[in-house]
Amino acid sequence: MRFASAKGLFVAFVIWGAVVSLIFAGMLTVQQGGPEQWMIIILIMVAIIIIWPWFATYYEIEGDELKYRSGPIRGKIDISSIRMIATGKTLYAGLKPALASKGCIIQYNKYDEIYFSPKDQDGFIAELLKINTAIEVIENK
Repeated sequence: MRFASAKGLFVAFVIWGAVVSLIFAGMLTVQQGGPEQWMIIILIMVAIIIIWPWFATYYEIEGDELKYRSGPIRGKIDISSIRMIATGKTLYAGLKPALASKGCIIQYNKYDEIYFSPKDQDGFIAELLKINTAIEVIENK
């Protein structure tokens, strides 16, 4: 089952602001006498890498694994290793394949944690609990 990431206003502003700035810089450079072709290609590649997570951030429960993807970042977690999920929080340091704040912090293995922001947070947690009933859920509202 696939869950899309929620998309926050701040992240939207950062991503789209950066892309618009790159486009503006490219247009300005073209107006001032034309850049080298490699420069335009690099600007386009950077814009694609910046915008990629906006269109490809999701979480997928497949068998006993929780897979995540956010642009070029991808990974998987064994659901049986998940110990706790804290909702309504934001992780300020660490791996964050997410596009919004007030998501959920998943603690797994002994010391690992990751931040997700599923659009349907309750459905996401319910699906995880079907596989691992020992997960402790802490709700912060």
